[in-house]
Amino acid sequence: MKIIISIISVLIFIGFYGFSTGSKKYIIGPNDDERKRTIKQKSIIQSWSTLFLFLLSNFLYDLFNLRDSRLSAIKFPELFYLIVLVVSYFIFLRINNRKMSA
Repeated sequence: MKIIISIISVLIFIGFYGFSTGSKKYIIGPNDDERKRTIKQKSIIQSWSTLFLFLLSNFLYDLFNLRDSRLSAIKFPELFYLIVLVVSYFIFLRINNRKMSA
């Protein structure tokens, strides 16, 4: 069962990576032209930068003990950071598509 889950997760990762980069190197994914690949690569870099900003601010709040006492029970799980990463990718993809379409 673990092997099947591992294979499925690797295939999902390859599909997502192929779609998000638009590269021809992967089995699954679109065959995008140079402009679309550039837009997707810029969106990936910007979304990872956004995630880094969230992680850095969370670390600094913990380091300097700046958290609000009313929010002390709320923790930021890993799923929150993954959601930030994916949502910011699609936001930057839309922004970069608008910039490059003009």
